Amino acid sequence: MKNKILFGIMALVTGVFMAGCSDDDYAISTQPLLTDNSVVTGSADVTATSATLHGTVSGLGGQASSAYTTGFNYGEDADALTEKVTATGGENFSATVAGSVNQTIYYQAYVTLQGKVTYTGEVRSLVLTNARATTGDATHAGANGITLAGSLADFPADAESGIMVSGVAGTENVRAGVRVATVPKDSYTVEVEGLMPGTTYYYVAYLDLGAGLVYGNVKSFTTDTQTFDLDNDLVDLGLSTKWAKYNVGASSESEIGGLFGFGDMTGFNTSLDPAQYASADVYKTALDVAYKAFEGKVTMPTIAEFEELFTLCSKEWTEVDGVSGYKLTGPNGNSIFLPAAGSRTQAVAEGVGTEGYYLSGSINSSDSRFAMSYHFNAGAGRRTTTPVYQALAVRPVSTAKNVRFDKTLLYGKWYIDNGQDGKQHVFEGPFTQWGDTDSWATVSNGQPNIEQQIHWEMGTNNEWIGYTYGKDYGYMEFFEDGTVNIHRVTEEGVPTDETGKYTIDEANKVIDIDIDVLCANTWVAGKSGKLNILTLTSDGLQIALPNGDDYAYSVNYYSQRKAEADAMIPVSLLCVGSDWKGTWGTVVRQIDPTKLDGQHTFTYEGACSGAMVFALDFQGLASKYPNVFVRIDEMKCDGNAIQFNANNFFYGDIENNGNYRIELFNIWGKGAAGDKVLNSAFSDSQNIGSDPAFNFEGNLEITCTIITGVEVARAYTPNFVTINPDWGGDWAYNQGATFNVKYENFQYSIENPIFDIKYESANHAAGAIMTFVQVDDIFRYFPKMHAELDNLYLDDAEVTGYDATKVVDSNDGNNYRLELWNCYGKTKDIGCAFGTPEGDVIKELGFNSSIKVKFTLHSLFAVPQW
Repeated sequence: MKNKILFGIMALVTGVFMAGCSDDDYAISTQPLLTDNSVVTGSADVTATSATLHGTVSGLGGQASSAYTTGFNYGEDADALTEKVTATGGENFSATVAGSVNQTIYYQAYVTLQGKVTYTGEVRSLVLTNARATTGDATHAGANGITLAGSLADFPADAESGIMVSGVAGTENVRAGVRVATVPKDSYTVEVEGLMPGTTYYYVAYLDLGAGLVYGNVKSFTTDTQTFDLDNDLVDLGLSTKWAKYNVGASSESEIGGLFGFGDMTGFNTSLDPAQYASADVYKTALDVAYKAFEGKVTMPTIAEFEELFTLCSKEWTEVDGVSGYKLTGPNGNSIFLPAAGSRTQAVAEGVGTEGYYLSGSINSSDSRFAMSYHFNAGAGRRTTTPVYQALAVRPVSTAKNVRFDKTLLYGKWYIDNGQDGKQHVFEGPFTQWGDTDSWATVSNGQPNIEQQIHWEMGTNNEWIGYTYGKDYGYMEFFEDGTVNIHRVTEEGVPTDETGKYTIDEANKVIDIDIDVLCANTWVAGKSGKLNILTLTSDGLQIALPNGDDYAYSVNYYSQRKAEADAMIPVSLLCVGSDWKGTWGTVVRQIDPTKLDGQHTFTYEGACSGAMVFALDFQGLASKYPNVFVRIDEMKCDGNAIQFNANNFFYGDIENNGNYRIELFNIWGKGAAGDKVLNSAFSDSQNIGSDPAFNFEGNLEITCTIITGVEVARAYTPNFVTINPDWGGDWAYNQGATFNVKYENFQYSIENPIFDIKYESANHAAGAIMTFVQVDDIFRYFPKMHAELDNLYLDDAEVTGYDATKVVDSNDGNNYRLELWNCYGKTKDIGCAFGTPEGDVIKELGFNSSIKVKFTLHSLFAVPQW
């Protein structure tokens, strides 16, 4: 095989891969092997005269040990790490440094590739000391709590001590765990609560000296299992599901229980890396903490179930056993108590007793770094999104539901969910295979069918059952008077209508229909008579057709209501402040596509202190309307209009998911680097992690304009217009020069903005009633566009001394104008920069042979004067 040699730094920081069968084939990945985030400065084990430093590196798997070196920079000042020590080990490495008792040492892990490219971790500190921490034993273990012990020697009185607890094995993981602090003394114990039953945890005693920590040895314990009593631990509130009396990690209603990241199965994961958490829905999976804790008897709730709980129940902010929260009383008079459990990020808990944050089992479909959750306080409750690493309380719901049957939902039109309009609206496909004994109880309510455990989602590619995927088979329409109309469309496209009668057995959820239901040309035997209704919601309907062979096949329908709702364009607001409070995806509007073009106003009730992440997502808009353009016209914070520079916004399908996003401020977005926004849209600040200029305490109002079906980014031609008192002149004079509105890196800008237009005529000596530059059609898209007159020449002599503030931006309908004078325009009111009108005429704009204007198009959006 011929050797391929890659020279220079590329070989050090990129992966090199051989591909294909030919000796000459190779490919180079430009993805760096490491980033600074790959190197982690770990903890230190200290004595009075030495310290062993620990570090880790990820991303070097498969690399020869000779390809890199590891070590630590260190010194007596965080900004002066003048010493260096080489480490031993691979992905986990360590080194020892010497010093004197009570000396503070700052240190930083590093990895150097081939002696040329170095990556570093954060700077940490340690103190050389005689103090010692010893990890004691675990006692009084239960399902949700335990007592852990530690002891100290030679410690200062002003130090902090306690136990660190982690759900992940490994010394560095445990030392980065959740702190349970206590007053330092020779021997101490701490009570750890909110634990998952039947789970192994790891813990270590610690002593925090301020500039460094001292650790004991790592130990572990396993909690007891916890029995969940379906008869006594669930409460029927008269809703679609039963709610547990207490949180996961608790055994009574007033206990907070555990706080769990999304997919964190211990409640003690402190990582901020989204990759350490779940990135998809977790209901009834191994990452559903409720499902795992109680052996599948309960599951995490959906957001819809939380909204049902807070909408249909009466609410009372109260205290139970000294714990604040909501008492929620259902339609049937039964109640539960939800404590205000707060939340935890890394090891810091906040909001306990004032804020309730509860986790659902749903990921945010538009950004898997965030999970769907429910937030409440004494004032209100609403759905929200939270980072997957933010640990929240979990209140389980019954796996088996108690879905209310509402026959009025049947009234209306229903279509087979077979992709006839290019999408699946409710179900995975048009048919599902069940057992012939399956019913509302087993399908909608989730009760087990012990005799027949049959459930096959047949998807969209099972045409053997007798249908053509994507074909319009018509619809069936149920009326309140008990009649039904079946509008069928045959395989050949021939429509027919058939009217019949039906009745509903509400107790057994059975429809008795005297004509065949809409079901394509399937060979399934039973299509009329008494048929089980398996599900019925506002969106979807499943009617089981028995086949006489122990199987039934449900026809899966979606409603006209669902079709109309799916055509709507949801608008989601992401608005989070520097304190991480706000919303990660509240839907502020549903836009009817028939009313899409034009101006829309959205209002969000809430608060945000300083912009950190601020964006609007128009869901599915970019995929449905590829040439769509959306601009922000006005924003009001607490009713007051604010200034903004829309030139610094980013527009379009930024995340390549079909959504149209306007990114106004995002420390992880297009206009950011190193978690800082390069140019704020709300002030003249640069390189900032948040902007306090944007904040509101009660509400945010945004007005925008949507334009579809046109290409905004294109060439435009400026025309020069000058009209004499006899209405003579050229209304569209230009010399062929154009400029482009450029759309690049999700921003709009002007390309070739400088113009020089000379107009020659012998008929303008008497002056002008109009003189302006006009750009047709652009004002429709950019009504805040700004241009400036650079020079004006009359008969080749430059005009000076005029008042430039009276050369103004204006418009005529959708056409932009840079107005020097217009007897019908803005300058009629504010005055002319070049003279005083005599009637409608500015004589100073007259010329014998020529007039020339030089001007510059400066911006498409307004630029505030901060």
